[in-house]
Amino acid sequence: MEHSEHSSEAYMVTRWQQFCAGDRNAFAEITELNYISLYHYGTRFTADRDMIKDCLQDLFLAVWEKRESLTGIAAIRPYLFQSLRNNLVRRSRRQSVFSEISGYEPFDEISPESDWIINETDQLTSTRLRQAIESLPKRQKEALYLKYYENLSYEEIAVVMGLQRQAVANYLQYGIQKLREYWHHAAVFLILLSDISWY
Repeated sequence: MEHSEHSSEAYMVTRWQQFCAGDRNAFAEITELNYISLYHYGTRFTADRDMIKDCLQDLFLAVWEKRESLTGIAAIRPYLFQSLRNNLVRRSRRQSVFSEISGYEPFDEISPESDWIINETDQLTSTRLRQAIESLPKRQKEALYLKYYENLSYEEIAVVMGLQRQAVANYLQYGIQKLREYWHHAAVFLILLSDISWY
């Protein structure tokens, strides 16, 4: 797994150097490999999907235009994430629109009646988890997203967010502590619910 990740990173660096030399196929591949992750990261800042797409288009256009000056970039994904973040913040400030994270998609399936207890528990768990995440400051939510959805290292998150590594560690530690407190409360509830269901 680790070897595969390193191979993948090495491959990406090779393709990045080819792109910087003007290889359009390498550019297309880099765009395709990163577009979805960047798009989802953009949803952490705004619910305006068109604005995210515009910022992504601007990002890749700018990257292509200045490709010859980008050969020294070794941390490619953090560079792309940071660039998109800067684009979104600039555009949001111009438009005076900077919406909160809207949360995850709601459940859209209705479960059978026999699964009522499980479903009720799942909904409560989901709601409380969402509330726990939404109660965190925006910077902590962003750090958690980059760590656990995009699998970036502390150093890479620090680059993306323009922070010191220790600040990233503090954000993550505080965020995880809050989520642990949530899980503790949820576990107590589940124990109570399972006791009740036997009577």
